[in-house]
Amino acid sequence: MCNFVLEKHFDSIKTAYKTSAFTKGIRPEPEDNIKKFESNYVSIPSEYRWLLLNLGGCYLAEPWIFNLKELEENYTIFEEAYEEYMSGCEHGKAFPVGGLGDGSIVFIELESGKVRGYNNDYTDIEEIAESFSELILDLVEQVESYS
Repeated sequence: MCNFVLEKHFDSIKTAYKTSAFTKGIRPEPEDNIKKFESNYVSIPSEYRWLLLNLGGCYLAEPWIFNLKELEENYTIFEEAYEEYMSGCEHGKAFPVGGLGDGSIVFIELESGKVRGYNNDYTDIEEIAESFSELILDLVEQVESYS
């Protein structure tokens, strides 16, 4: 999937990062670190990879999007525990990208590109956004509306 949507909105995304109190200290991830993760696990979906390379994790509003360290900490847990928890729910192959304050996990459904969330409390999957780009732009819009 192309990153043209996020690239096209780079300035507004970057402004939201600067505006938000929750993104202080967030930095882009070095390419070498991303390649190391990918060699140890699996390729990171392109839109998420673009965000990590250009801005880092995303903490504008919920859901928050993992930085590379958080992704690494959560990837194995997702593969082992969440896939088992989510086995009763209908979903395609998934890649974890973030979470919610209640401990729920947010993931990209790789075939459809949809961003979905697994709610721990209700053992249910909900659709969050049609795409990762849409999610990021929705988070940016939330920051802009509070500014």
